[in-house]
Amino acid sequence: MESEWRRMLTGWGFWLSVVLCVAGLLAGITWPSKMQPSGAFFTMVQEAFLAKPVSYLLPVIAVLPWSDSFLREWKSGYLKAALPRIGRRAYVEIKILTMAGGAASAVWLAAVLVTFGSFLICFPQEQQGVIGAELIRGLLFPVLRCSLVSASVASLGGICGVLCGSVDMSFGIPLVTYYFCMILKERYFPDALWLYPPQWISGAARWGEHGEGLWLFLLLMLAVLMGGHAAVLYGKIEAG
Repeated sequence: MESEWRRMLTGWGFWLSVVLCVAGLLAGITWPSKMQPSGAFFTMVQEAFLAKPVSYLLPVIAVLPWSDSFLREWKSGYLKAALPRIGRRAYVEIKILTMAGGAASAVWLAAVLVTFGSFLICFPQEQQGVIGAELIRGLLFPVLRCSLVSASVASLGGICGVLCGSVDMSFGIPLVTYYFCMILKERYFPDALWLYPPQWISGAARWGEHGEGLWLFLLLMLAVLMGGHAAVLYGKIEAG
Protein backbone atom coordinates (compact mmCIF):
# COMPACT_ATOMS: atom_id res chain seq x y z
CA MET A 1 0.00 0.00 0.00
CA GLU A 2 2.78 2.44 0.92
CA SER A 3 4.58 1.83 -2.36
CA GLU A 4 1.39 2.34 -4.37
CA TRP A 5 0.64 5.63 -2.66
CA ARG A 6 4.21 6.79 -3.12
CA ARG A 7 4.04 6.11 -6.85
CA MET A 8 0.75 7.95 -7.14
CA LEU A 9 1.89 10.97 -5.11
CA THR A 10 5.05 11.32 -7.18
CA GLY A 11 3.13 11.21 -10.46
CA TRP A 12 2.06 14.22 -12.49
CA GLY A 13 -1.60 13.21 -12.52
CA PHE A 14 -2.20 13.69 -8.79
CA TRP A 15 -0.63 17.13 -8.63
CA LEU A 16 -2.34 18.29 -11.82
CA SER A 17 -5.59 17.19 -10.21
CA VAL A 18 -4.81 19.28 -7.12
CA VAL A 19 -3.95 22.30 -9.28
CA LEU A 20 -7.24 21.99 -11.21
CA CYS A 21 -9.22 21.73 -7.99
CA VAL A 22 -7.46 24.78 -6.54
CA ALA A 23 -8.15 26.65 -9.79
CA GLY A 24 -11.82 25.69 -9.66
CA LEU A 25 -12.12 26.87 -6.07
CA LEU A 26 -10.39 30.16 -6.78
CA ALA A 27 -12.68 30.71 -9.77
CA GLY A 28 -15.70 30.20 -7.52
CA ILE A 29 -14.60 32.37 -4.59
CA THR A 30 -16.19 35.75 -4.07
CA TRP A 31 -13.67 37.94 -2.26
CA PRO A 32 -15.18 40.33 0.31
CA SER A 33 -15.15 44.06 -0.30
CA LYS A 34 -15.76 45.08 3.32
CA MET A 35 -15.15 43.92 6.88
CA GLN A 36 -16.48 40.40 7.50
CA PRO A 37 -17.38 38.48 10.67
CA SER A 38 -14.75 36.26 12.23
CA GLY A 39 -14.28 33.01 10.32
CA ALA A 40 -15.93 34.27 7.13
CA PHE A 41 -13.11 32.73 5.09
CA PHE A 42 -14.61 29.29 5.87
CA THR A 43 -17.88 30.41 4.31
CA MET A 44 -16.04 31.74 1.27
CA VAL A 45 -14.39 28.39 0.58
CA GLN A 46 -17.66 26.55 1.28
CA GLU A 47 -19.45 28.64 -1.34
CA ALA A 48 -16.59 28.00 -3.77
CA PHE A 49 -17.19 24.25 -3.43
CA LEU A 50 -20.85 24.79 -4.25
CA ALA A 51 -20.11 26.99 -7.29
CA LYS A 52 -20.15 25.77 -10.89
CA PRO A 53 -16.35 25.63 -11.59
CA VAL A 54 -15.71 22.83 -9.09
CA SER A 55 -18.78 20.88 -10.22
CA TYR A 56 -17.70 21.06 -13.86
CA LEU A 57 -14.05 20.21 -13.18
CA LEU A 58 -14.70 17.40 -10.71
CA PRO A 59 -14.73 14.45 -13.17
CA VAL A 60 -11.38 15.58 -14.56
CA ILE A 61 -10.01 16.06 -11.03
CA ALA A 62 -11.19 12.54 -10.14
CA VAL A 63 -9.70 10.54 -13.01
CA LEU A 64 -6.30 12.23 -13.27
CA PRO A 65 -4.55 10.90 -10.14
CA TRP A 66 -4.62 7.13 -10.74
CA SER A 67 -7.47 5.88 -12.94
CA ASP A 68 -5.13 4.74 -15.73
CA SER A 69 -2.57 3.11 -13.41
CA PHE A 70 -3.66 -0.50 -13.97
CA LEU A 71 -3.43 -0.15 -17.74
CA ARG A 72 0.06 1.33 -17.53
CA GLU A 73 1.17 -1.45 -15.20
CA TRP A 74 -0.47 -4.10 -17.41
CA LYS A 75 1.16 -2.85 -20.60
CA SER A 76 4.58 -2.19 -19.06
CA GLY A 77 4.96 -5.66 -17.57
CA TYR A 78 4.99 -4.37 -13.99
CA LEU A 79 2.30 -6.86 -12.95
CA LYS A 80 4.52 -9.82 -13.79
CA ALA A 81 6.87 -8.77 -11.04
CA ALA A 82 4.28 -7.40 -8.60
CA LEU A 83 1.66 -10.16 -8.52
CA PRO A 84 3.93 -13.04 -7.39
CA ARG A 85 5.25 -10.83 -4.60
CA ILE A 86 2.01 -9.42 -3.14
CA GLY A 87 -0.68 -11.76 -4.50
CA ARG A 88 -3.73 -11.07 -6.63
CA ARG A 89 -6.17 -10.30 -3.85
CA ALA A 90 -3.82 -7.87 -2.11
CA TYR A 91 -3.03 -6.17 -5.42
CA VAL A 92 -6.73 -5.65 -6.18
CA GLU A 93 -7.45 -4.30 -2.69
CA ILE A 94 -4.52 -1.89 -2.82
CA LYS A 95 -5.42 -0.73 -6.31
CA ILE A 96 -9.09 0.06 -5.65
CA LEU A 97 -8.33 1.79 -2.34
CA THR A 98 -5.52 3.89 -3.79
CA MET A 99 -7.50 4.87 -6.87
CA ALA A 100 -10.51 6.05 -4.85
CA GLY A 101 -8.34 7.48 -2.07
CA GLY A 102 -6.14 9.41 -4.48
CA ALA A 103 -9.12 11.17 -6.05
CA ALA A 104 -10.52 12.05 -2.62
CA SER A 105 -7.11 13.20 -1.35
CA ALA A 106 -6.70 15.64 -4.24
CA VAL A 107 -9.95 17.33 -3.20
CA TRP A 108 -8.96 17.48 0.46
CA LEU A 109 -5.48 18.83 -0.28
CA ALA A 110 -6.92 21.54 -2.53
CA ALA A 111 -9.45 22.42 0.17
CA VAL A 112 -6.68 22.77 2.77
CA LEU A 113 -4.52 24.91 0.49
CA VAL A 114 -7.32 27.27 -0.53
CA THR A 115 -8.65 27.54 3.03
CA PHE A 116 -5.18 28.36 4.36
CA GLY A 117 -4.62 30.92 1.60
CA SER A 118 -8.01 32.50 2.29
CA PHE A 119 -7.16 32.64 5.97
CA LEU A 120 -3.90 34.47 5.29
CA ILE A 121 -5.63 36.99 3.02
CA CYS A 122 -8.92 37.56 4.84
CA PHE A 123 -8.45 36.83 8.53
CA PRO A 124 -6.44 40.01 9.32
CA GLN A 125 -9.34 42.06 7.91
CA GLU A 126 -12.09 40.20 9.78
CA GLN A 127 -13.76 41.27 12.98
CA GLN A 128 -12.32 39.83 16.16
CA GLY A 129 -14.27 36.98 17.66
CA VAL A 130 -14.57 33.24 18.13
CA ILE A 131 -14.86 31.05 15.04
CA GLY A 132 -17.97 28.93 15.53
CA ALA A 133 -17.98 25.19 15.00
CA GLU A 134 -20.89 25.58 12.56
CA LEU A 135 -18.60 27.46 10.18
CA ILE A 136 -16.13 24.59 10.17
CA ARG A 137 -18.89 22.03 9.70
CA GLY A 138 -20.36 24.16 6.92
CA LEU A 139 -17.12 23.72 4.96
CA LEU A 140 -16.34 20.17 6.08
CA PHE A 141 -19.54 18.60 4.77
CA PRO A 142 -19.28 19.88 1.15
CA VAL A 143 -15.62 18.85 1.05
CA LEU A 144 -16.49 15.37 2.28
CA ARG A 145 -19.35 15.01 -0.22
CA CYS A 146 -17.12 16.28 -3.02
CA SER A 147 -14.42 13.76 -2.08
CA LEU A 148 -16.94 10.90 -2.08
CA VAL A 149 -18.17 11.88 -5.55
CA SER A 150 -14.57 12.20 -6.75
CA ALA A 151 -13.70 8.75 -5.40
CA SER A 152 -16.77 7.27 -7.12
CA VAL A 153 -15.89 8.83 -10.48
CA ALA A 154 -12.30 7.56 -10.15
CA SER A 155 -13.56 4.03 -9.49
CA LEU A 156 -15.79 4.28 -12.56
CA GLY A 157 -12.70 5.30 -14.53
CA GLY A 158 -10.89 2.23 -13.23
CA ILE A 159 -13.77 0.00 -14.33
CA CYS A 160 -13.83 1.54 -17.82
CA GLY A 161 -10.07 1.19 -18.15
CA VAL A 162 -10.15 -2.51 -17.32
CA LEU A 163 -13.15 -3.33 -19.51
CA CYS A 164 -12.09 -1.23 -22.52
CA GLY A 165 -8.32 -1.66 -22.23
CA SER A 166 -7.86 1.99 -23.14
CA VAL A 167 -6.49 4.94 -21.19
CA ASP A 168 -8.70 7.25 -23.23
CA MET A 169 -11.79 5.31 -22.14
CA SER A 170 -10.73 5.31 -18.49
CA PHE A 171 -10.70 9.10 -18.69
CA GLY A 172 -13.41 9.73 -21.27
CA ILE A 173 -16.33 7.54 -20.18
CA PRO A 174 -16.53 8.91 -16.61
CA LEU A 175 -16.49 12.47 -17.99
CA VAL A 176 -19.23 11.72 -20.52
CA THR A 177 -21.32 9.88 -17.90
CA TYR A 178 -20.97 12.73 -15.39
CA TYR A 179 -21.94 15.45 -17.86
CA PHE A 180 -24.69 13.30 -19.37
CA CYS A 181 -26.30 13.03 -15.92
CA MET A 182 -26.18 16.81 -15.62
CA ILE A 183 -27.78 17.29 -19.04
CA LEU A 184 -30.53 14.75 -18.34
CA LYS A 185 -31.52 16.50 -15.13
CA GLU A 186 -31.30 20.05 -16.45
CA ARG A 187 -33.16 19.43 -19.71
CA TYR A 188 -35.46 16.45 -19.23
CA PHE A 189 -35.87 15.45 -15.57
CA PRO A 190 -35.76 18.61 -13.42
CA ASP A 191 -37.02 16.75 -10.34
CA ALA A 192 -34.48 13.91 -10.54
CA LEU A 193 -32.06 15.37 -7.98
CA TRP A 194 -30.43 11.97 -7.46
CA LEU A 195 -29.21 12.25 -11.07
CA TYR A 196 -27.51 15.63 -10.61
CA PRO A 197 -23.85 15.66 -9.47
CA PRO A 198 -23.85 19.34 -8.32
CA GLN A 199 -26.72 18.43 -5.98
CA TRP A 200 -24.65 15.57 -4.56
CA ILE A 201 -22.03 18.14 -3.55
CA SER A 202 -24.31 20.92 -2.32
CA GLY A 203 -26.89 18.77 -0.54
CA ALA A 204 -29.29 21.71 -0.82
CA ALA A 205 -32.37 19.60 -1.48
CA ARG A 206 -34.20 17.60 1.15
CA TRP A 207 -32.63 14.13 1.44
CA GLY A 208 -34.25 13.24 4.73
CA GLU A 209 -34.65 15.09 8.02
CA HIS A 210 -30.92 15.69 8.47
CA GLY A 211 -29.73 14.80 4.98
CA GLU A 212 -29.06 11.16 5.87
CA GLY A 213 -30.42 10.04 2.51
CA LEU A 214 -27.73 11.90 0.61
CA TRP A 215 -24.91 10.43 2.69
CA LEU A 216 -26.39 6.95 2.28
CA PHE A 217 -26.71 7.49 -1.47
CA LEU A 218 -23.09 8.67 -1.84
CA LEU A 219 -21.66 5.87 0.31
CA LEU A 220 -23.73 3.26 -1.51
CA MET A 221 -22.66 4.61 -4.91
CA LEU A 222 -19.01 4.50 -3.86
CA ALA A 223 -19.34 0.99 -2.43
CA VAL A 224 -21.00 -0.32 -5.59
CA LEU A 225 -18.42 1.25 -7.90
CA MET A 226 -15.46 0.12 -5.78
CA GLY A 227 -16.96 -3.38 -5.62
CA GLY A 228 -17.46 -3.41 -9.39
CA HIS A 229 -13.92 -2.18 -9.88
CA ALA A 230 -12.59 -4.96 -7.68
CA ALA A 231 -14.63 -7.58 -9.56
CA VAL A 232 -13.57 -6.59 -13.07
CA LEU A 233 -9.97 -6.07 -11.97
CA TYR A 234 -9.71 -9.49 -10.39
CA GLY A 235 -11.41 -11.06 -13.41
CA LYS A 236 -8.94 -9.37 -15.76
CA ILE A 237 -5.97 -10.62 -13.76
CA GLU A 238 -7.40 -14.14 -13.59
CA ALA A 239 -8.04 -14.21 -17.33
CA GLY A 240 -4.70 -12.65 -18.21
